Amino acid sequence: MQKKIPNSLIEKSNIIKLVLFVVFFAFVFIVIFKPFNSNSFLSISTDRFVAYASIIVAIGLGVLIISRLLMYIYCIKQKSGLKYTNYFVWVVVEIVAISLFCNLFAWLIGPRENGYFDILPDTISYTSAILFLPYIITLLYFELQEKNIDLEKLKSNNNTDNNTQTTNNNTEKPHLINLHDDKGNLKLSVSIENLFFFEAADNYVNIYYTNKDKMSKFCLRNSLKNIESQNMHPAFIRCHRSYIVNFQKVKVLRKEKDGLHVEFDAKDVSDIPISKTYANKVVSYFSE
Repeated sequence: MQKKIPNSLIEKSNIIKLVLFVVFFAFVFIVIFKPFNSNSFLSISTDRFVAYASIIVAIGLGVLIISRLLMYIYCIKQKSGLKYTNYFVWVVVEIVAISLFCNLFAWLIGPRENGYFDILPDTISYTSAILFLPYIITLLYFELQEKNIDLEKLKSNNNTDNNTQTTNNNTEKPHLINLHDDKGNLKLSVSIENLFFFEAADNYVNIYYTNKDKMSKFCLRNSLKNIESQNMHPAFIRCHRSYIVNFQKVKVLRKEKDGLHVEFDAKDVSDIPISKTYANKVVSYFSE
């Protein structure tokens, strides 16, 4: 019972709804069902019974408004809601207060054969029985409303997290290929999206990549064998003793009489041959 009651139960608009529902339910219940033989007890006509019932309900309304107003002020000052145990105690006191005032009215208009306190226990029992159902209904209603709100917040948070994750994925830095010379010094970093191929040139390697939509070449002192051993990315495959190609940039794999060739998805880039030694490796990449 350390759990707090729904916050919506102590909101102004919902307090008004609760009061109106409880009063309406009590009035209809008393007038239609005439519980506990109240009509016979008072020995009055139906019209007067409805009038007296209206007065009793009005008395209960006044007490209920004061009680819920005090509850609202208390929660505002405490800056927190009520725990279920405290709420149930409050409701009990509320019902007793309603019973006291309604009992006074019933005693004053009744035959007064019994004393005020003699009929008070019955009045408390009758009041509790009448108010039990609307109190439970309103509590369950606002608890369900609170859970629906929490569920919507959870969905909203999930959508926000998914959107944030998508945004982060879309804004990730491009994968850079770091290229070092034969002494281990970093000489060039190129995005994998811009890097096309490596070409062996004696003790150097020519690196072909795009920069500002133009094809550029960088001469790196190193060997193609060292470049291949770096395992930079699965898309970089050696297809010739003189070439390592970024197959993400390959547009066409073409077979000619003299063997296989690759074409790139860029202008002014020459086709590159695939030697028989590496042909199976290249074909396997495209078959995956």
